[in-house]
Amino acid sequence: MNLEDEPIKVMEKMMYLNYDGMIKNPILKEWYNKDIFDKIQQNFNNENGISKVDFVYDSFVEVVEHWQKNGRMRKDINSKMIMAIFSSIINVDLHKDEIGIEYFPEVLEHISEFIMKGLTE
Repeated sequence: MNLEDEPIKVMEKMMYLNYDGMIKNPILKEWYNKDIFDKIQQNFNNENGISKVDFVYDSFVEVVEHWQKNGRMRKDINSKMIMAIFSSIINVDLHKDEIGIEYFPEVLEHISEFIMKGLTE
């Protein structure tokens, strides 16, 4: 992934790679299997799974700050707030049952697009 691409392109590529990885991995593919999703989500929540991906935060906040410095992302929103907005995308994924699992992963694509347009235009 080229982090020098436009921010919206980077986010689209990240979403694609994430989705592609989930489809190709037989274990991760079950994340979108309604029959066993509840068990996977319960284990994820019980083990505080979201904390296990903090390494992504540390490296990506630097990318956001680079984009802000170069005028490619809004500067009026703190980089940590932008990361919190990005984290909300992950949290939406954890509530797919309430939203309607039939809308995933498309709902994530739309939310990501709307967020990125709001942060870059």
